[in-house]
Amino acid sequence: MAYNSVYLVSDADDLVVIDTGPDYRGATQVLVEALAGRTPSLVVATHGHLDHAGLGRWWQERGVPVLAGTDDVPQTLGHTDRDIDDLEAFVAACGAPRAVIAEVQGGLEQRRTWSHAMRRATTWRQPGDGRWPTALRYHPFEPARTVTEPEPLPCGLTAVPAPGHTPGNLVVVHKGQHALFSGDTLLPEITPTPAIQFHGGARFPSLPRFLDSLGALARQSPWKRCYPGHGEPFGDVHDVIKANLEQARVRTARLHTDLREAGPSPLYTLAERVYPRALRRRFWQIIATVQGHLDVLAEEGRAACSDGRWRAM
Repeated sequence: MAYNSVYLVSDADDLVVIDTGPDYRGATQVLVEALAGRTPSLVVATHGHLDHAGLGRWWQERGVPVLAGTDDVPQTLGHTDRDIDDLEAFVAACGAPRAVIAEVQGGLEQRRTWSHAMRRATTWRQPGDGRWPTALRYHPFEPARTVTEPEPLPCGLTAVPAPGHTPGNLVVVHKGQHALFSGDTLLPEITPTPAIQFHGGARFPSLPRFLDSLGALARQSPWKRCYPGHGEPFGDVHDVIKANLEQARVRTARLHTDLREAGPSPLYTLAERVYPRALRRRFWQIIATVQGHLDVLAEEGRAACSDGRWRAM
């Protein structure tokens, strides 16, 4: 479906759909044609982002239950003002110049307005023709089923919690076929960047949990094929996992060196040191990356933060 992959897995009796699909103009027609008159017994949303769970309500209104990770339910229910407030407070405390804080918080206020509009949207309000990726719609919904532990599904599949990309992120595995449906946990030629996100009133340590999940996948029986949420399926699954883990290790080590050289520094100063030309343009991606590696260092006892400044240990 345009920039997203939605997978239909069937056996003689059941059909399972992996990811709901994004809600762009024409998306439901694509799904109806692909189903060819069949009705799925279950749809699995690998995570709550709008391009993977955007049609959750559409499926459930047609009597098809949607399953998601328990800790992603706050995302499927839609952004709240508290979510935006938490992000604005995070930006205010990151040590950025006032002009940057104002610019980023202005973008968050636009997101707040968009979130309110999506709760009552009946059409695609963004510029463009409504076809992904120019515009997406999102109707909040509550999944019919949620999981916190591996759960067997029809068609020989199992939903497996793999937190990191989001707090309740899932992957789906078919052990008999050694197949991994990875959502955004593992992508060809791209290392997913866990975002700044909050869960249960606290900031969620995205990168450490993401690396834990990758490590767990690396230790499982040999994967023969990965079916990602974006891009083409690929076969060198363990090599891609290994490359992701090694890249993270190298970047964490590099940041530790930078932190030793810079001395006690706020997050923004460290990010500017590492990515001086790109930080203003790609604020959230870079801030999330640097914060993630600081979280890894903190959990390893190699860095600590006090009074808004990070120190190497």
